[in-house]
Amino acid sequence: MIKASLFLLVALGILGVLGGFRLRKRKTRRLAAGSCPRCGRPRIGKGPCGCGAPIGKG
Repeated sequence: MIKASLFLLVALGILGVLGGFRLRKRKTRRLAAGSCPRCGRPRIGKGPCGCGAPIGKG
């Protein structure tokens, strides 16, 4: 019984670490796609950012 519970805990730990890596990759990809080049805030819509950065990409 102890071996089974230890195996389960180790497996859950490994899945948690791998899941954390997947979430980090997704988060950085999402922010890079629609973020302001000057301040890094997410951009919503087509208008300029509140910091005054131009509308163009990059």
